[in-house]
Amino acid sequence: MDGRYIFRNCVPDGAIDIANVTPGDIINRAWSFRVNLPPELQSQLDSGVFDPRNILRGHDGELLDGDGNFLAEVNTWQAQINFTNTDYQAAGQKITWAIPQSYTVTLTFTETVVKDARLLAKAIAGIQARQPDAIFNFQGVLRGH
Repeated sequence: MDGRYIFRNCVPDGAIDIANVTPGDIINRAWSFRVNLPPELQSQLDSGVFDPRNILRGHDGELLDGDGNFLAEVNTWQAQINFTNTDYQAAGQKITWAIPQSYTVTLTFTETVVKDARLLAKAIAGIQARQPDAIFNFQGVLRGH
């Protein structure tokens, strides 16, 4: 079974590589985004059937602007959910419970091939205007052979 992950309303977060140049190497840009809507896991990888050694190239990761225009091919990416809990210890109990309070979803791209210059332009324009104009959507698909 293929895995399809959709992340909507992503905004730049943390360190963004504008340029990372090494002579003789492909120019890679690392990006980090905060996802502002819950992720959509349209289908998940079934680790009992799916052999990760047979995953096709990661070029099935696509970064789109808010209008659905293709901006970048993402070959290497990671999505993480970070939970925030509050400790609670009931009277007379020795165990402290974790009470879920919130979560954040972070996308990190470590190999991004920019296909449209509007990607950098939108990110920089958001900085210059002091408003979050740079809102993106990401779709990652992992396909088995």
